[in-house]
Amino acid sequence: MLSLEDKYKAEIEQLKQENEQLSLACQQLTAQAEAHRTLAEINADALLVGLEQFKMIADNVPVQVWTANPGGILDYHNKRFTEYSSLSLSDEIGWEWTSVIHPDDLQRITDQWQYSLDYEVPFESQFRIRQAADGIYRWHLGKALPLTDGSGQVVKWFGTNTDIHEQKEIEKQKDEFLSIASHELKTPLTSVKAFLQLGQKALSPEINAYRFINKAITQLRRLESLISDLLDVSKINAGKMNYNLSPFEFDSVLQEVVDNMQQTSERHQIIVDFNTPVTYNGDRMRIEQVINNLLVNAIKYSPDADKIIVRSELQQDNIIVSVQDFGIGIEPESLNKLFDRYYRVDNSSMRFQGLGLGLFISSEIIKRHNGSFWIESEIGKGSVFYFLLPVSGQQQLIDLETDYQTYYKGNFIEMKYVPEMQWMDVNWIGYQNFESVKKGCLIMLDLLKKTHCSKVLNDNTLVMGNWSEAADWGGQYWFPAMQDAGLRHFAWIYSPSTFSRMSAHKSIDITMGKVTAQFFNDINEAREWLGSIE
Repeated sequence: MLSLEDKYKAEIEQLKQENEQLSLACQQLTAQAEAHRTLAEINADALLVGLEQFKMIADNVPVQVWTANPGGILDYHNKRFTEYSSLSLSDEIGWEWTSVIHPDDLQRITDQWQYSLDYEVPFESQFRIRQAADGIYRWHLGKALPLTDGSGQVVKWFGTNTDIHEQKEIEKQKDEFLSIASHELKTPLTSVKAFLQLGQKALSPEINAYRFINKAITQLRRLESLISDLLDVSKINAGKMNYNLSPFEFDSVLQEVVDNMQQTSERHQIIVDFNTPVTYNGDRMRIEQVINNLLVNAIKYSPDADKIIVRSELQQDNIIVSVQDFGIGIEPESLNKLFDRYYRVDNSSMRFQGLGLGLFISSEIIKRHNGSFWIESEIGKGSVFYFLLPVSGQQQLIDLETDYQTYYKGNFIEMKYVPEMQWMDVNWIGYQNFESVKKGCLIMLDLLKKTHCSKVLNDNTLVMGNWSEAADWGGQYWFPAMQDAGLRHFAWIYSPSTFSRMSAHKSIDITMGKVTAQFFNDINEAREWLGSIE
């Protein structure tokens, strides 16, 4: 048994040991604090150096450079912007930049900028900025990207304005030339046609001269059509294509256009397989033009076939029209280009007449009616041209149910976090367009962040229509944002639509950064792949 003195000695020794341990821990903490302080100083110095280097580079590039805080308040612009606009180079520029934007562009540009801020997506737009030296407004292409921290929060916006005035002027001059040339050609053409028709009336249908004049009138009608197309293109490019909206019976108009086309086509039988009665509010003449263009194309590119099938159905409050031919078909890589001006498939112009403007014009008309255009085709078997028109004038994106954390249900998409599988289950529904894809993708991004999910099952089995306009946005902005938010594995189940499949490949880069993405035809294979990943 220890004496009282021995007990005190033992306790004192224990206190000494604990004191030494405490002292050592304090030294370690002090060293760590010093290291952190030194690292912070180094980082601060590096940040200052980096900022100075950024400003030096920004002041010497041939574009206007600017930055903004997370709320969209501009806090810096380079010397080129200052010299161009005479805006003061202060620490807080705020919204003063709006004073040099053309009044006709101001509302549009501020709405687009606010949209980018609200949804933390890159900004891109064309607008005019006043030049201080002469007061002239010059066209610029503005772009801005959000810089995020480790948690995915936007900490800064970096933007540029690039002068594109010369390009816009060249486009304007070209369109003015087309417009003037087309108008000048129309007057003599009308006179020639009138004289030929008078000459034809004076002749007997049995003689050769009558048949020659008849062929000449047919060629004049084709020339009239080409001139009309050129005029329409110039109007579209100048934003002067007028649309006179009024209610009309869509099914009656469709049947009328088909009947008129049937009278001019001896070889092909045009079959109206389905024609749902519906009243539509739109520009009747322009819609007739679209249907007529599709029928002309179907007849032209199926010279060895003898029938065309037309359908018009009402689906999800949308009019879906299809024109099917059994002709030469189109290569998949050419499908998207068909809506470009003057585009012809391969060298088909050697065999088929026309400038390749009909589909471009038709696509623009449908877009102005808030609709969409797409094609399904197979080489040697023919093509089906579709267009969609919302009966209400706008596709309705309806929010049905959500908890803003783990699930969302709308009339165009459904998604929910599945805890037992640790992935986001996403199901796209029906006809998609730019707005529906953008809204759905941003909701997916928000839920991904909130659930800290790293895997997504993206089911497009029920997707139809054309959402190709959203493909570039998806590939450049949305998918990188998903990666920054923690996405690591992405399974994409194909839609049966060729256009949708093409858009899918444009939307994601399967070799991109930290994300592994795979495409599947079967949802069970996609689930098996995702489930095998730890």
